[in-house]
Amino acid sequence: MAVSVERNNNMTAVQTTQIESPAGAAPATKPTNSNNPAKKQQPQPSYAKQQPSASPATRKHEEFKNQLVHDVFGRDNKGRVPMEKVTMLIWQFRDDPAVVQFMAQFVARFSGSRSTYDGIEFYLPQIAHMIIHLEADWDEAILERFALVIAQQSQHFALQLTWILEGAIEDYQPETVEGKPNPGYNQLFYHRCITLLSNIERCVVYGSPRSMELQRMYEKGDISRDEYEQMKLEDRLNNAKQITTHGANFRNLMQRMKDTKISLPDLKLERKKGREKESATAASSPTSAPSDPGSPTIMTATSNDKGKQISKYGGTLLYKRRARTSFYKPKRWKSRYFEIEERMLYCYNFQPSYGGQLRRAMPLEGATVEEFEGKYPFMFVVRNHHFEYIIRAKSEKDMSLWIRLLRGESEANALIPHILSTDEMFQEKKETGEDETKRSSPNTLTPSQAARYEFFRNERDFVAAVCDVAEVLRFREPSDRKKVAPGLVSDIKLPPCGYVPLCKSTDIWRRVDSVMASETRVFNTNERCPMIYYFIAKRGEPVGGTLEPRNPNLDVAEYLHTLFKVPDLENRRLTSIGEHADELQLGDSGDDSDDKDKGEVKVEEQDEDYDEFELTMEDPTERQNSVWSEDSKSSKSFLSSSMREIKGNQQFREFMQESFAKLPSKIATRMTRPDGRAQSKRGGRMSYLDRNSAPLLNVPIIDTPIIENANDDDYDSAADSLSLDGQSIISAGTGSIVFGDTVKKFEHHDGVSKESLDRAKAVVCGGESWAEQSARMLQSAKNKGEEKDSSTLHEMVTMMAKSNDDLRQEVFVMQMIHYFESVFAKANIPVWLKTYRILSTSKSTGMLEFLTDATSIDSLYKSDKFPKVGGLRAYFEEVYGSPTSKCFLAAQRNFIRSLAGYSLVAYLLGLKDRHNGNIMIDTRGHIIHIDFGFAFGMAPGHEWSMERAPFKLTKDYIDVMGGPFSEGFKEFQKLFVDGLKAARSNSLNALGLVEIMMYKSNYPCFSGTRYGGGVSLKRFEKRLMLAVPDNKVEIKARKLIKTSIDHAGTKLYDVFQFHSNGYAY
Repeated sequence: MAVSVERNNNMTAVQTTQIESPAGAAPATKPTNSNNPAKKQQPQPSYAKQQPSASPATRKHEEFKNQLVHDVFGRDNKGRVPMEKVTMLIWQFRDDPAVVQFMAQFVARFSGSRSTYDGIEFYLPQIAHMIIHLEADWDEAILERFALVIAQQSQHFALQLTWILEGAIEDYQPETVEGKPNPGYNQLFYHRCITLLSNIERCVVYGSPRSMELQRMYEKGDISRDEYEQMKLEDRLNNAKQITTHGANFRNLMQRMKDTKISLPDLKLERKKGREKESATAASSPTSAPSDPGSPTIMTATSNDKGKQISKYGGTLLYKRRARTSFYKPKRWKSRYFEIEERMLYCYNFQPSYGGQLRRAMPLEGATVEEFEGKYPFMFVVRNHHFEYIIRAKSEKDMSLWIRLLRGESEANALIPHILSTDEMFQEKKETGEDETKRSSPNTLTPSQAARYEFFRNERDFVAAVCDVAEVLRFREPSDRKKVAPGLVSDIKLPPCGYVPLCKSTDIWRRVDSVMASETRVFNTNERCPMIYYFIAKRGEPVGGTLEPRNPNLDVAEYLHTLFKVPDLENRRLTSIGEHADELQLGDSGDDSDDKDKGEVKVEEQDEDYDEFELTMEDPTERQNSVWSEDSKSSKSFLSSSMREIKGNQQFREFMQESFAKLPSKIATRMTRPDGRAQSKRGGRMSYLDRNSAPLLNVPIIDTPIIENANDDDYDSAADSLSLDGQSIISAGTGSIVFGDTVKKFEHHDGVSKESLDRAKAVVCGGESWAEQSARMLQSAKNKGEEKDSSTLHEMVTMMAKSNDDLRQEVFVMQMIHYFESVFAKANIPVWLKTYRILSTSKSTGMLEFLTDATSIDSLYKSDKFPKVGGLRAYFEEVYGSPTSKCFLAAQRNFIRSLAGYSLVAYLLGLKDRHNGNIMIDTRGHIIHIDFGFAFGMAPGHEWSMERAPFKLTKDYIDVMGGPFSEGFKEFQKLFVDGLKAARSNSLNALGLVEIMMYKSNYPCFSGTRYGGGVSLKRFEKRLMLAVPDNKVEIKARKLIKTSIDHAGTKLYDVFQFHSNGYAY
């Protein structure tokens, strides 16, 4: 039996619904002899007796799904939503929107927990990938609405999803940035990404319109806590529904109202043969567009309270196009049909309603539109970051109208599609003689909406400007780059509320206040020019006009929520939240005429057949400025007596009690039949992930440890208790913080002495550790008077910007490394991995966390202070002391554990291109691998690759460990064997992540004839040794180590890289 819960006036009832049986099957029997629990019979679905036996592979597939359902809804997860299993469950039931909808509801309900939200952000690449590639064929925007609800909780999440979509848009747009036809063009995915990008922006700007009014009513006692939470959740869902259904509602409005056509003078332009059909069809239809496609047409409809709305604007124009990254050559004028829709300028060979094909498309957000003086009259230019169109109109009137519309779409108030811009409305009012004071622009943003939009847009512009400097330097002579870089960095416009987005929503907020342009570092490579930025950031600033104590540890989501939550006075009227609220315009305050029931809030009861998408999300305000709920809160919730009888864990029963969700039959069946004999309706080939029936293990993603104590006695001991307004100051990484005249340094404690670190930093980082360097920079800025505010904390934030490099595959590989790091930590295997932040902001730009106190093995070998003989072992003895000293043993332990960790992930993930420029070492002896452009078996040279070893294990490495028969090498072997066993035990999650991202993937490691078609996944399965008996895994693992020791292919590749790129070995 499937269970669904309906609530009515605070009363909870449990409703059972019959599970659908296959055609011809008898209804399920009812339980009998219920008075005797020992003999009580359970209802048996008919297919348990009559369904044909399934194949072993199908049965295992069903068992695997049953285990997933049990792990999410049945097992006690101690108040945590296992997002790795939820993601897998959505993927496994991707052909059933009802299950996906239910899972989205369930996750949204508990997203107020920091741990759950961290999980959502960690698996955002998979969620976004499914939104783009799965949901495009669904009738309901299930995952899109889920993403919009989550985005209302954190603008940082919205930004992360925006950058993923911008990369996907470049994948599927009609042409490349070089102006060439894009072989990967996909109209379905392209339009999907464009629409979702606009919806996210609207969601951020409009937020939850009634949230503050609801909070006031709750604080006054007008509504109960349960009513407040339920209505606030409904408010966020209502906002998401308005956004996703706005276009459909407007089209329905257009059908109900009489169309008004504004036809401008015809343009006498050259026709092509393919347009003859268009003219003939137009002439035969009395309601069609004008027969001459050269007539620009606006399809509009007018309502009494909203003014004129625009559905689409299109017409034929003459144009020339040039890509800004290529040399402009004279080209002849072309006649093309242009159309403005959803903040995009589309270019067709002729009108699309008559079969025209899309040729080009330009995003209009932030585009520049201006008149152009040239050889011909009535010319104007439209340009954005990549493209530039020079366009000719028929007359000055046509040109003015096109310019006004294009500017309106590019400005901040063009959030709702097809709304006339303010300047155009003003001109029409002047022409009609209408009084300006009688009506206002329907798309004018309120002050708080404008503030949210400005933050969202400014942050994107800031990140783009940071990456653009690296792109500009790429075209300069290498000898000039370091001279030019500081000036270009100084010209970057810093937003008033900007931050470096290499973080999570739950990480500490750091507002970028200034940039140390003179400290900018530039790296010269053949194809790109990576840059290192140093920003001075502030913490603990007063948030808005609040009088509350300042919190230096406020996280990103909390800070932005507090800063932008202040409502506008004109929108403080609370309107009812009902079934038809999505038909209202966003930002509409409703009718203010009736104030009789000002303190009364009505929630419409839902019909029992109501099957709308009902997302619910926990968003309590136990702390006034917090967006988070306590993780333990759910365990204290009261369950009605009827809900206690429902099978499932505490979270599942709470969710069923508090929501209007209906349990899908496929979930209900698997909760009542754990043996999994139901036959799968899905056909086709199944991967190991589908076929396996072993239980999935919980893998909580570990975080970077918080550092609270200083490791330097040279500074005032008062720094040990540094606080701001009673809040102790913490840090998630190394570095320094300046507060007034106090400097606090954060460094790790791992047994390596300060004297050893001083010797190491002289070789590794130029004699200055990051804590010392950041303290010096902060003091320098303060001495120059650049930082006059002594009431807040100042902190250095450093990052690397790259251009002409697609970092999306590296983002995924780092996600997998982070996952395996969590697997090893859960299994108590003391290997060490450095997981750092990577952000892909487009198909060719991105940002990376800069690794401090570390250098490449190549740079280490080339250092003047590196020992001339003895190699890496001699370096360790020279820096850390004798082989029996405490410091040497600590550094050697760091080396062994990090080498074991990276040997494991290099083998499992098939990492290649492991030359000494892509392997680093820090001042404490840790090995760190970087640059994952070649992964999952993809290697330079492909079939002719020299890197045939399972992983890189050179003689230098073995010498540091003490030789092949030393205790250190034995420890390395044990860590590798134990780590491989742990990876096998948690293989299903890893395989699922790979399988999702491999689906319709553009990653080089998953595409093409060599790596596409599931080849990479099969090789990944093989490396996991899933077909190897457990008692033979250790033998296989030790054989991998033996094969890797000083492998000839490894040495040959190092020699090749030395002669081709100069990397030392």
